[in-house]
Amino acid sequence: MGAGGERAAGRGGAAGSRAPWGSSLGRRELVLGAVRLAACTAASCLLPASLAGCSLPGGPTRGVTDMGGREVRVPMEVDRVFCSNPIGTVDLYLLDPDCLVGWNFLPVGDNRRYIPERYLDLPPLGVWMGAGATPNPEEILRQGPQVILCHWTADDAGREMTDAVADETGVPTLLVDYDIRSCAQMYRYVGGLLGREARAEELAAYCEDRLAYIRACADAVPESERKSIYLAQGMDGLTTDPVGSMHVTDALELIGVANVADMPGTAGRGMGMPTVNLEQVISWDPDAVLVSEFSMSNEEGADLYGRICADPDWQNVPCVRRGAVHRLPQSPFAWFGRPPSVVRLLGCLLVLRLLYPERTADLDLVGETREFYGLFHRVDLSEDEAREILSSVGGAA
Repeated sequence: MGAGGERAAGRGGAAGSRAPWGSSLGRRELVLGAVRLAACTAASCLLPASLAGCSLPGGPTRGVTDMGGREVRVPMEVDRVFCSNPIGTVDLYLLDPDCLVGWNFLPVGDNRRYIPERYLDLPPLGVWMGAGATPNPEEILRQGPQVILCHWTADDAGREMTDAVADETGVPTLLVDYDIRSCAQMYRYVGGLLGREARAEELAAYCEDRLAYIRACADAVPESERKSIYLAQGMDGLTTDPVGSMHVTDALELIGVANVADMPGTAGRGMGMPTVNLEQVISWDPDAVLVSEFSMSNEEGADLYGRICADPDWQNVPCVRRGAVHRLPQSPFAWFGRPPSVVRLLGCLLVLRLLYPERTADLDLVGETREFYGLFHRVDLSEDEAREILSSVGGAA
């Protein structure tokens, strides 16, 4: 067991019963403790005990083991949840949006589409991952989360991050495996934690079915015919998620597609977003450019797809010149990349269809889009609405 696992095992679930008034705490911890106690008291005055949003000292708890093997004590009933990053926020929203106490970033632009107004009113509370809004533990505690979910890698790095969030907030914090290949297990785990087993099983069954289809398609492609992509991001398309980035690596491995941006070293690992130059993209010679105009932040996205298509310099990239440049849908959440949520299942189907049209002739993307939006987003898309979403992709989608 690694260092993170040893620390978690040693705590034996202290996250759920950590008192905010310990004698060795510093000023920041004392302030957080006071805010937490005030928030719990206020919530318990306004709501029934089972929905008070806090596990007060002495309240009933249960022991659980998270997806990283950490043992944590949580309230017997959990109805109010904050997620430490947008991966979990999207995954939980699709399971049960009424459990969310807040967003990491306010949805903007196309991210607001298909989200009911009552959920758009939830507050933005920041994020524990990479660049972005710094989390405000005091404000998070005022929202009364009973647990925090940390969707990350189920390894020492994930355990250490989860421990850090628990230490900073004093709220029981659980590590959840974000890997797209584990999405069925993820939903069964979170659904069991929240008492949403029936809904979780419905989503998990869909995940298992589509994962099986995706694997069968990918496995049928001979090594000599496997395609490659470059993921264009940023204002000019010259920032990317390279080999090793948690935003795309698991999904690309699932579909058997290579990432041409192989950049060993710190600049090309982990969170991604290193800057490259156009000469590098030309030399990498990808089979397709996937354009990610993600806007899971408090700022609007830009028309990067249109900019690349109209830029004569980008025409020096052979696949762009051939028209193999595709915009990844983002509404209401990104189909591929940022955040790396379960929506990437739909993105994987799309990318397979774009790169291997002959091998995926049986794949009805309009039907798949309507089914996914109906099941996960609870939105009844018409055929025309689904075609509208897919029409923005470009190419033979």
